[in-house]
Amino acid sequence: MNLNLDNYIKKFDNFLDKNLCKKTIEELKNCNWKQHQFYNPKSKKYVSVSKEQELNSTFDLVSTNKIIMHKIWHSLKQYIKELNFSWYSSWSGYSQLKYNRYDDDKKMAEHCDHIHSLFDGEIKGIPILSIVGLLNDDFEGGDFIMFENKKIDFKEGDLIIFPSVFLYPHKVQPVKKGTRYSYVSWVW
Repeated sequence: MNLNLDNYIKKFDNFLDKNLCKKTIEELKNCNWKQHQFYNPKSKKYVSVSKEQELNSTFDLVSTNKIIMHKIWHSLKQYIKELNFSWYSSWSGYSQLKYNRYDDDKKMAEHCDHIHSLFDGEIKGIPILSIVGLLNDDFEGGDFIMFENKKIDFKEGDLIIFPSVFLYPHKVQPVKKGTRYSYVSWVW
């Protein structure tokens, strides 16, 4: 087993083609967006950690969801195959896509993906892998940062998968110009 944490961050370049990204963004413009909030299991409350700088999110479905979800299934299969661990060979499922929109000066605070609220209803489990995909790159700022200072270079259509544990803190720096669109899902 490789003890280098970077080894478990898998990037899929050009995961989605430009036309699929553009179609998804066009449909997202008509969705119901709400300010993103983190769930605090101790206080049992949702909070906007970045206050007025907090991004907007939606779980609304768009026509491209099924295609993206199918492609994610194949990327998960590849991720686990490349790990080649005899003791870890499958997953139970993955969440519906959550889309994120970062307008000027919006960001996501540093966090790890201990998504309690997603798994306290019909779905039971804990998140084991995080999926982040970028739908456009025609904005300034909005860098995806892991481990406090490691920038992950994303282009339109790229995707990464990494473990959903405290060892993988990440954030999105404020967008300086334009709008950044991305999507996330969590595997259990």
